[in-house]
Amino acid sequence: MIILKPYRTSFSLSIIGPWILLVLWLVVQCYIFFHYGVQQPIDADFYISNAQAILQGHFPFDRGLWYSSYSCFLALIFWTGGNLTTVVLLQILFSGFATIALYKAVANLFKNSTIGFLTTLQYLLWFKIHQWNSYIYTESLFISFSIISFALLSLSKEKMHYILTAFMIGFTLFLRPTGICFFIATCTYLLFKLAQQKHLSPFKLFITIASTFVILSILLNEMLKEYIFYFIDSYSKSELIYPNINLGFSAPKQLVIPSTTHAPLFQLIEFIVYNPIYFLKLFILKFLLFSGNMKPYFSVAHNILIALVLYPIYAWAVYGFKKMTWSAENVWMVSFILMQTLTVSITSENWDGRFLILILPFVFIYAAFGMTNTWNKYRSA
Repeated sequence: MIILKPYRTSFSLSIIGPWILLVLWLVVQCYIFFHYGVQQPIDADFYISNAQAILQGHFPFDRGLWYSSYSCFLALIFWTGGNLTTVVLLQILFSGFATIALYKAVANLFKNSTIGFLTTLQYLLWFKIHQWNSYIYTESLFISFSIISFALLSLSKEKMHYILTAFMIGFTLFLRPTGICFFIATCTYLLFKLAQQKHLSPFKLFITIASTFVILSILLNEMLKEYIFYFIDSYSKSELIYPNINLGFSAPKQLVIPSTTHAPLFQLIEFIVYNPIYFLKLFILKFLLFSGNMKPYFSVAHNILIALVLYPIYAWAVYGFKKMTWSAENVWMVSFILMQTLTVSITSENWDGRFLILILPFVFIYAAFGMTNTWNKYRSA
């Protein structure tokens, strides 16, 4: 990993920076809690009913399995006498842990407190990330535990640390279906670590990679059992943005639908193979809606603000990625960002754009590295 010397000023950013971030975190979270309170949209009923079922001894093994970590989290709170306000307060607390973990992981990764500060500053200023702390939704915990798990992977040195990391990874995997993206990223991290071990023969490495691929395929196929019908249905309706928003785009008359008797993963592959041009058009449009984050039903001011703030961050992130040397952490971040982007592009973007915030903390790492590289280059010119 490229190590950049921190820019020295009349004060030490490594000392005062964490205090600035702490104050900012408190301001953001207090505003969110007192302004939004507890938000309980209609999908929250699904998590709450699953939590109540768990308390009655019925663990969800249908679609609810892929949200079971969040349902267990709610069940534990209800079992101990807490309520939805307790849920929000704990989500805010875990957000605080994630903020600390993000700063420490990045500062340690680059041996540079400035990059850690800039990453965490972007994370705290992106208000929409923290707004979800008030919702009885999986976004808040998924973001927090993705960051914490990433930090533990990067910082762990002792046996107990690795045990805690394994628990965090398992918990995060079952917070939401896109936990599979997080899990694939973790597998690529571990495979990269194995590949770095020179005593591992090419044959053993090949067997390990092949076995991992088979396990992930089985896991993905199991997850798709609960969703493949909705995916194929959304393709037939040309859904670009959930729910049922096609922006005037329509499906061809000769659309080939795969047989429902086939395995879910094969149905998805068959649809792509049978309808390549149509699928590619949908894929590109969903990708642009997801990564661009602007929506035609947002106000003009809202879309302009997105362009002015998000797109420069993307530019810094691309520059930072090009400058960063390959490491296990870099492999993890690239894999997670790509898998989340691929998943949304294959399925559907959400109407409020909330799927993007799952990867933004890691985009901020690249952007902060790009900013610091540029500044150091400017100073030395």
